[in-house]
Amino acid sequence: MTDWFDDLIAEAGENDVVEQDLSDTDLRGRRLSRASFLRCNFEGASLDDLVTEGCSFTECSFDRAELVGSSHLRSAFIACSFSRSRLTSATLTECKLAGSVFTDTPMRSVLIAGGDFSAVSLGNADLRELDFSDVKLVDANLVGAKLDRCVFAGANLTGLRCNGASFAHADLRGAVIDDLDPRLVNLTGAWVDLEQALGFARYLGVQIG
Repeated sequence: MTDWFDDLIAEAGENDVVEQDLSDTDLRGRRLSRASFLRCNFEGASLDDLVTEGCSFTECSFDRAELVGSSHLRSAFIACSFSRSRLTSATLTECKLAGSVFTDTPMRSVLIAGGDFSAVSLGNADLRELDFSDVKLVDANLVGAKLDRCVFAGANLTGLRCNGASFAHADLRGAVIDDLDPRLVNLTGAWVDLEQALGFARYLGVQIG
């Protein structure tokens, strides 16, 4: 295993590992617990089957990184960049991805269990059939995203930017969607509850009574 990386973590102790160039590093199958990284470069790194628990990554770059099969529990990726990364079969459990940007990064096979995705940028992403139950998507950018057959039970979509997005056959029941304008998205076959339907009617100028 990578002894120098162990030394790097040990030297930081309870402090952040700051501005380290970890590009192209092979960290496959490693387990990280409560480690913190600030403005570190993981570009092109091999992180397949990486396991993190209670870790934090702030303003780090994971561009072109391989994260296939990785698993993350209560870890935070704040304002990080994921451009052309691979997250195939990755698991995100109660993670915080606030302000992170995903570009040309396939997400359809990612397992999401709760968490905070506030202000995350997933514009034009293919997110079909993902389960966003209980996920906080406040002020997230989903402009042009494909969200067909997604589940949003208990999700908070307040301030969501989603012009041109498709929610075809998605399940929105139980989600907070007060700002979702039905005129700007595709809701063909979507499931909504009565209160949500009444809200949509107001957007469309329909009089009910």
